[in-house]
Amino acid sequence: MKLSFKRITAKASFIPEIDGLRFIAITSVILYHFHHFLVEKDNNQYYDDFDYSFLHRILEHGFLGVPLFFVISGFILALPFANEHLNNGNKVLLKNYFLKRLTRLEPPYIIVMTLLLLGSVYVAKTFTISDGIASYLSSIFYLNNFIYPNFTSTLNVVTWSLEIEVQFYILAPLLACTFLIKKASNRRSILSCVAVILVIFNQLYSLPYLSLIKYFQYFIIGFLLADLYVSNYQLLPKTKIDYLIGVFLFCFIWLFDVNDFNSIYSRIIFELAQLSCIFLFYYYVLFHKIFRFLSFKLITNIGGMCYSIYLLHYPIISLIGNNILNYTFSKYSYINTFIYISILIFAIGIISSCFFLLIERPCMDKDWYKKIARRIVGT
Repeated sequence: MKLSFKRITAKASFIPEIDGLRFIAITSVILYHFHHFLVEKDNNQYYDDFDYSFLHRILEHGFLGVPLFFVISGFILALPFANEHLNNGNKVLLKNYFLKRLTRLEPPYIIVMTLLLLGSVYVAKTFTISDGIASYLSSIFYLNNFIYPNFTSTLNVVTWSLEIEVQFYILAPLLACTFLIKKASNRRSILSCVAVILVIFNQLYSLPYLSLIKYFQYFIIGFLLADLYVSNYQLLPKTKIDYLIGVFLFCFIWLFDVNDFNSIYSRIIFELAQLSCIFLFYYYVLFHKIFRFLSFKLITNIGGMCYSIYLLHYPIISLIGNNILNYTFSKYSYINTFIYISILIFAIGIISSCFFLLIERPCMDKDWYKKIARRIVGT
């Protein structure tokens, strides 16, 4: 049997740049967790006194990979609705819409969380059986952010964002009603205004738990991009400096942070500027295709299995990282750190690839459960 790391998807719906953007998002998240793990756990003594301040600043912004994922989700979920209402495409059946997400995303998630429950209770012994089951059930039913708002007592820290995603999955068909507005300028203005209002609201008010409200603006600009994409609307003309514009937008996204600003007004302005840069960066990548390397097979394959990587990378860092820190390969921090990260990347790559091939990729076949049922009945 020939192994393939390419996602199972309809040929007509495959957009390589999307998987390229997923690659950027998952890479930033992993680097962010590498950074925090090594800063907190690496207590080795080194000869050198290397200044990592600039690198720390960049890696601290790796959390932006999560909002970048939210924009992609908004775009992907909006496409079939936009195609139906704006291009007279196939009708989106809500039953199939929810069933697809249930059969595609739930099996890998439940398997990972079950393994983490067993490992945390019986191997690592970081949870009692009662605390482990409580955390497991709150995660499985996507209530962890509400029950444990400070990430306490959670089996897998990164799954907070999946709860946000699920909330959006449920509301996406309702938001898709904006595509019923026939006048393009009106519906795009509504989406833009809602995104702006949410940015302002989230700077003025802070909820005691994480929810869709805090990140809704990112999903909305994904919807806006889908509107433009399906309409084949060129918002900005192509120029000879598109590549440079894309590089500038990318740098702006990563170099600055809302914490660099003190007043509420400067924070709001920055948040709006950053949201606009993310929107424009995605626009230049998807419409003007400024970064060809994002379509390379290796990049799209890694981006295509980002769900497996996302679910597994943090437990792998914790499990393997805590063990390798017992070994000092060099008395120079940059050499030691490079070796640590190389080992972790290798481990994440191997384990995530196996999980993708054995679990996630088969679940991409929309009829996988029917085929299993037929085999069971046949036997």
